Amino acid sequence: MEDDKIIEFMADGLWHSGVDIAARFGLSRAAVWKRLQKLESIGLEIQREQAKGYRLAYSFEPLKSDYIAAQIANNTLLSIKPITTSTNSDALTMLKASSKLWPEQAYLCLAELQTAGKGRRGRQWQSPYGANLYFSWAATLPVGVAGLEGLSLAIGILVAKVLSQNKINDVKVKWPNDVYVDGKKVAGILIEVDGDLTSHCNLVVGVGVNFCFSSLHLETIGQPFTAIDCHSTLSRNEMSVMLTAGVEAVVKELCNGNTVGLLGEWSAYDYLLNKPVNISLGGQVITGVARGVSNTGNLIVELGDGELKHFAGGEVSVRIQ
Repeated sequence: MEDDKIIEFMADGLWHSGVDIAARFGLSRAAVWKRLQKLESIGLEIQREQAKGYRLAYSFEPLKSDYIAAQIANNTLLSIKPITTSTNSDALTMLKASSKLWPEQAYLCLAELQTAGKGRRGRQWQSPYGANLYFSWAATLPVGVAGLEGLSLAIGILVAKVLSQNKINDVKVKWPNDVYVDGKKVAGILIEVDGDLTSHCNLVVGVGVNFCFSSLHLETIGQPFTAIDCHSTLSRNEMSVMLTAGVEAVVKELCNGNTVGLLGEWSAYDYLLNKPVNISLGGQVITGVARGVSNTGNLIVELGDGELKHFAGGEVSVRIQ
């Protein structure tokens, strides 16, 4: 009997007695206790009360492979794991095992928990079991790396639009692609690309969206954050389908050379626009005022002397003053 079956049973966040859990899965009470200890060791927060039994500290909606598979494009191979190191790593492994080009083949990897999730610039991405949406879309594209200018921002706009269209207010994107709601981070994006500059490249688009954070993880977050369940009843399964379709649409536009069209909505979601910022570049800190982005997705900053300087996403870190 796999541990994820117990997790799915307890995903409602309600109290379940040890007797009920033991009977449902054909275990002894001692075996139930050991199983729950193991689940705690991978990051689940399990509450205990003698008269009530056990429950998860938060309820969550398990990922449903049948639902997602029926909704995504026919060219997309789906992988859903209870636990993985990183969905980006899973997607890249699948990608490198195939010789098929997009749009003939794409890959979608999701997981309930990541043990080594990471964000932009190698930062750790907190990944409690079932609390968030973690997915990676991957394909080998018939264009080179140079044809993907603006992709990072375009994916940020996509996530913001999906949230806005589902009645979540005050959604913004902090350049290049952190998504904020009410001034707090709700989603992050990690894009990994390798290949030739002009002919073909392997692309992995990883997206992490906070759905519900438990108290177990509050102390490890180094910035203000929020979660979808504070603003909407949108489900993880529904969002995974919406975002997957959106990512493929963005990639299609980029492969057709429509970078300018994709970035046309940036100003509507620009979190930094006209705000004083500090730009960390190597060991240097540059101050100025954010003035939007260029046609290729570079951040435009007005310096103190009026000069407009452009910064690329891979080279800098930006903070509001």
